[in-house]
Amino acid sequence: MRRAQFRNEVKTRLSDRIYTGLQAFKRLHGIESDSAAIARLAELQLFGTVGNLPLNLLDVSVEASQSGLVCPA
Repeated sequence: MRRAQFRNEVKTRLSDRIYTGLQAFKRLHGIESDSAAIARLAELQLFGTVGNLPLNLLDVSVEASQSGLVCPA
């Protein structure tokens, strides 16, 4: 009976430098899995250590910008 082929998807997709850094982050924080470490890194990157989105992300508008003074027509 043949074993199913297994490949570490995270290791496959990341460069060696980034994967080595991910392993160091896992050891530093006592995280077991690559996916849990990536989730923690994403949380830190998006929300910071305080748990809030940076202000420059909260004030983003999808409407077109307008420069200059607003004058009634």
